Amino acid sequence: MILKHILKDKYLKITAAISIFILFLTALIFSFAGPFDERLILHFDSYNGIDLLGGEWQVFGVLFAALAILAINFYLSDFLYSRDRFLSYLFVFSGLLLSILILTAVSVIIYVN
Repeated sequence: MILKHILKDKYLKITAAISIFILFLTALIFSFAGPFDERLILHFDSYNGIDLLGGEWQVFGVLFAALAILAINFYLSDFLYSRDRFLSYLFVFSGLLLSILILTAVSVIIYVN
């Protein structure tokens, strides 16, 4: 069974579920945020101004990349659980941190546009 160690451990299961929930919540927030113009401001700084413009699919590409990173982290966590539990916890909790950072980034993109 895939991810059997994550499903047995209470902390890993809850953290993994929260990570996936935050990522899907981010996708829902962005999809229901409203119709955007043709181009979105994806990156800016105060010195250079707008650096990167893109479309909605590039934001969804970031979300799919984050989902792929979460899947890899969960697989590595399950693989390393019997050898080193600390690394297993580290991979799952870093996935939670990644989900929170992606939620923050998408929120800023919605706010700027």
